[in-house]
Formats: sequence, C-alpha cells, structure tokens
Amino acid sequence: MSERIMPKGFGSGGEWANQTVVHPFGLAILIICIIIMLRQSRKNVIFPLVFLILAIPSAQRIVIATLDFSFLRILILMTVARIFLRGEGRDIKMEKPDITILMWMFWGIFAYGILKGGLSGVITRTGFMVDAVGAYYIGRVYVRTTDDIRRITLFIGLLALPMVVFFLVERATGKNFLSMFGGVPEITKIRGGRLRCQGPFSHPILAGVFWASILPWMSALWYGAVGNKKIIAVYILSIGIIVANTASSTPVMAVLFSLLGISMFGIRKKMPLIRKRGLIMLLVLHVSMDAPVWHLISRIDLSGGSTGWHRYNLIQQAINHVGEWWLFGGHSTAHWGWGLQDITNQYLLDGVRGGLLEMILFIFFIVRVFSILGKGMDRATSKEELWILWASGVMLFVHSMNFLAVSYFGQMQNAFFLFMGAIVSAAVAVVRRDRKYQKV
Repeated sequence: MSERIMPKGFGSGGEWANQTVVHPFGLAILIICIIIMLRQSRKNVIFPLVFLILAIPSAQRIVIATLDFSFLRILILMTVARIFLRGEGRDIKMEKPDITILMWMFWGIFAYGILKGGLSGVITRTGFMVDAVGAYYIGRVYVRTTDDIRRITLFIGLLALPMVVFFLVERATGKNFLSMFGGVPEITKIRGGRLRCQGPFSHPILAGVFWASILPWMSALWYGAVGNKKIIAVYILSIGIIVANTASSTPVMAVLFSLLGISMFGIRKKMPLIRKRGLIMLLVLHVSMDAPVWHLISRIDLSGGSTGWHRYNLIQQAINHVGEWWLFGGHSTAHWGWGLQDITNQYLLDGVRGGLLEMILFIFFIVRVFSILGKGMDRATSKEELWILWASGVMLFVHSMNFLAVSYFGQMQNAFFLFMGAIVSAAVAVVRRDRKYQKV
C-alpha cells in the first residue's frame, strides 16, 4: 500500500489561508452579489449566495490583520447584517435543530480554543462557525415554505447548464478554466487514468457530492408535478454529466443513495420498521464478520482507484486512539497510520476538532432535522409539499452517508448548512400550520 500524500492544509482550506487571493472579475461578481442581495425582496435574497457558492472558488479571499475573509464569508456577514438591520428574523422561533446547532457552535469554539491553548484557536474556530451557522441562519430566515425550496431548486438547475459546459471543457482540455480565479488547480487531477474535474469546487469529490445531493430536490419537482418536466429532465441530465466527470466513487454512491431514497417514497410509512431491521442487520453483520461492519467501506470502488480502505482504517484508528481526542479533540492524526492526516470523515473531523461531545452534537443536529421533517410530512396537505419534504429528507440522508467518506470544506460546508436551514424552515412552516401543535 502506498503512502497518501496531501498538500499542506488539505481538507481545511489551509493551503490558501493567510493570503489574499482576489481576481478582479471575482471581486466584481462579489460586489454585484452584495448589491443584488441588499436590493432584492426577502424571497430572493438567498439567490446571490447560492450563485457565489456555485460560481466562484472558495479560496477567493481578502486577508485583514491575519483574519481571512473569503468572498463567501463576506457575503454571509453582509446578509446576516441585513437580517438584523431590517429585523427580518424577528418572527423566527427557536426550534430544536436551532438550539442544537448553537450548542455545537459554542462547544466547538470553546473546545478548539482549549485544544490550541489560546485566543488564536478561538478566532480560527469562530471564523468556521460564522460560515456554518451564518449560512444556516440565512436559510432559516429567507426560506419559509416548500415553494421557496422549489424556486431554489429551479435556480440551481438553471446554473447547472453553464456549469456542465465548464466541466465538459475541463474534461476535453485537461485544464480548469475557473482556475483563473485562483483556489483551484489549472491542470486537472488524474487518478486511475481518469480526469477528475472539479470546476469551482475545492475538490472533485466535493463538486460531485454537491450536485448529487441536489438530485432528490430535482426528483421531487419531477414526481410532484411541479414545473416543466422536459426542462427538469435537462437539469437532471446536466447534473448527471457533472457527477460523472468528477470520476469519484463518493459522488456515484451519493447518486445511488439519492435514487434509493426517492424510490422508497411509496413505502415511507414503513420507514420506522425499515430502520429497525436495518440496524439489526448491521449488528448481525458486525457479529458474524471477521472484520468490523465498517470494514465494508473498504470494498467500495465504483470509479477505479478509490480509497475505501483508507476510510475504513481512519474509523478503526480513531477508535483505537479515542483516548487522544475524546475530550477536546486532538492536535494531529498523522501518527495513526499512512495518510491518516487526511480525515475523510465529517463525524470524526468534528471529534478531532472538538472532542466526542462536538461529534455527538453534530449527529444530534442531523437527527433533529430528520425528526422535524418527519413531522412536516405527517402534516403535508399537497402532493408537492409531501414530495419536497420527502426529498429534503433524502438529501439529508445522502449527506449523512457522504460524511462517512468525506469531510466538507470550502463552499460545500456553506451549501450544506444553508440548505439545512432551508429545509428546517420549510418543515416548521408545515407543522405550525396545525394550530393544535405548538412546539416542534
């Protein structure tokens, strides 16, 4: 087995930290996005942020007194400022997912400060939390109904059309046109003889899993009879082409998980039984197999050249070294084994950055989002509403599976939390329509 060698700062954006990376055209796009965000009505405020996530590499940033302000962070801060200045979040009532993500945020900042032993750790982790929780809060405030999710999905589908062109050009030439902005390599990576296109995303896998995670929402528009099916089919085809050009197993698995989740819509009322039987099956496999059940991850290779064994070994070594990181996290995982400084598991990354409690809070947040979506589906009054809420649950399921194989960074983390805020708000709106139900 060969050693896995990653560039400095891989997986955290550290390769571009503490250096200003600004392209004039990128800066112009940021300024335009800010102007549009400030001038638009509330229902359209989220679109500039979605556009920036999909169009500009997240390494575009301005450094002020050692503080990194990525373009996405700047836009998030400006949008949050609008919320407070205009009082647009006053009618948002705290729900269980909101409380959990705030607990995760405060503990994460505290634990990382203890781990790093000073103010620098607090500042670094606060920046990350501004990106994550800020995006979540924007989703909560500016997405209020399933119809808002429908509009966001159609907007993303529209953006998929120029994006698929960039990916096809990258595959044909072996060069990433968007590298002119900085933050992504000019020469496309090759593994197993296949080009791994990434467009504006920080990594090919992240590009693939983002677009794969949008498929459930697209499917909801198709099956929920919302919009022109021919146009939606073109969007879905474009997304499939983008995912295929990332040449990575994790996005392909995300597509399969999306299809699995959508296909189970007809038996959605039997999900509690399916979950119980699935858990029992995993326990039986764990007891009967020579290796632990998470060893199954090592056997996944859908694109050729996959690193499934690395992902299995990371989980195994995290268990073996739990005493090093369970309280406030750990300084390094490089000594766990070959290449294990690359923490390709979001759950473990939270643990290494903030201890077992941070990992539990993150998982608990996901569980509470699932719970609120379930309550929303119980009270849905239309086919469209039911499909969009179900698809949102499938999206969260896809992310939950992705987290076993990749940790999110760059614009992918912004997208995840933004959409989590959106689906929580949409579900809450459906639940609170029932006046007899007061607390979600």
